[in-house]
Amino acid sequence: MRTAPTILIIDDETGFRGAIARFLSRSYTVHEAKTAAEGLRLAQELEPDLVLLDIGLPDCSGLDLLPELKEAKPSPTVIMVTAYEQVRDVVQAMKKGAFDYLVKPVDLEEFEVTVKQALEYASLRHEVERLREEMQRLHQRRTLVGSSPAFLEAQQLAIRSAQSPDAGVLLQGESGVGKELFARLIHAASPRASYPFVALNCAVFTPEIIESELFGYEKGAFTGARAEGKKGLLEAADGGTLFLDEVIDLPPEVQAKLLRVLEEHEFYPLGATRKKTVDIRVVAACNRDLWQACEEGLFRKDLFFRLATVQIVLPALRQRREDILPLARFFLEQFNDKYRKKFRDISEEAQHILLSHEWPGNVRELKNTIERIVLLEDDDLIFKRHLHFLPSTAGRRAAMAASNQAGFLAWEHMPEEGMSLEELERNIIQEVFERCGRNKSKTARFLRIPRHVLIYRMKKFGLERPPDSEA
Repeated sequence: MRTAPTILIIDDETGFRGAIARFLSRSYTVHEAKTAAEGLRLAQELEPDLVLLDIGLPDCSGLDLLPELKEAKPSPTVIMVTAYEQVRDVVQAMKKGAFDYLVKPVDLEEFEVTVKQALEYASLRHEVERLREEMQRLHQRRTLVGSSPAFLEAQQLAIRSAQSPDAGVLLQGESGVGKELFARLIHAASPRASYPFVALNCAVFTPEIIESELFGYEKGAFTGARAEGKKGLLEAADGGTLFLDEVIDLPPEVQAKLLRVLEEHEFYPLGATRKKTVDIRVVAACNRDLWQACEEGLFRKDLFFRLATVQIVLPALRQRREDILPLARFFLEQFNDKYRKKFRDISEEAQHILLSHEWPGNVRELKNTIERIVLLEDDDLIFKRHLHFLPSTAGRRAAMAASNQAGFLAWEHMPEEGMSLEELERNIIQEVFERCGRNKSKTARFLRIPRHVLIYRMKKFGLERPPDSEA
């Protein structure tokens, strides 16, 4: 371990080099080199904190050696030294990364102050680099649990896609499969890892709120706006990753604005007259086939191609049953720590129930199941009785039978000559709309689609009603 900072003097004047070395050796570890080649070799071996570099070296200009020193990992702080002060050399040295510039003969008091400042700067820079490396190391811990081939393939594709800092990634899969976890993995494994990761669920806000959340707004932009204005998530994510969950729910006007951001890297906050620039990668997620939504006119194709440079389909939990028990044990350990419990494992009967359950809520449902048990129970094993709230196999079969019967009854009322898919969709929307008292919000909730998607489809099928029937 070093007890004092290391300084390397690269200068061909023996008298000056020796005098400076003697002066500095009282407080620092000092090494000397009389040529550029020797200086570069010692810099690579010693990794000095500070280099005093003469411009007029016999085998190479110090200005040419400076970039090579700055490219080293870790790179030293460099003070340039010369017998002749020339403005052009000063400017060039500072542009190439020199900390300061001294002219021979040096004033020792000024020299000592400059060296101390340079070493303080070097110490701070090395600490920042150390913290950044530590943060990246922590970010890059692989916490995704799973060994099924489909899951591992998706994970490897995510890590490979992360190497490009700009390529859009589209994650598709059912709700609860871990799309945000994959988005965070991509961010952590990317060159943007030291910058923010910002997430927005597009399904939980109205179009107006989504727009203000994404783009921000100036003071007085609209009624109810904060007096001081608000910074949007695009700006908050600058340099890093913006995760758009359920991107299919972005309103058409916001889709158009987002496309411009991805193409031009600029946007206007609401109510602003000055545009802002932004450098981000967008990772999008959707629990439906987004391309199919494009074909149906629900999503812009040009935006799709921007978002889906890389497409990753995440398998449902029932499609990777070999991961159910490892995930359950992972969550068990996690919630043991959180709630200070002492569950050791899962009984064989409970394992059988976990493996036979269909997990419609996927990993999220499994996690919530384990948390509920650990929170409410006080045992050393998870037993069958702890899982009483999960639907039984018989119950699932009855539900499936009821669903099949409903489908059969609908089929019975089909015209013999058949009907188009669009006609069927129109009839379903019209029927539900009438049963919901012609209330669009209730209809959208019943059909499990966003309200603006329902409105689009009603316009498409000519199902609009007078204003007094809209809600």
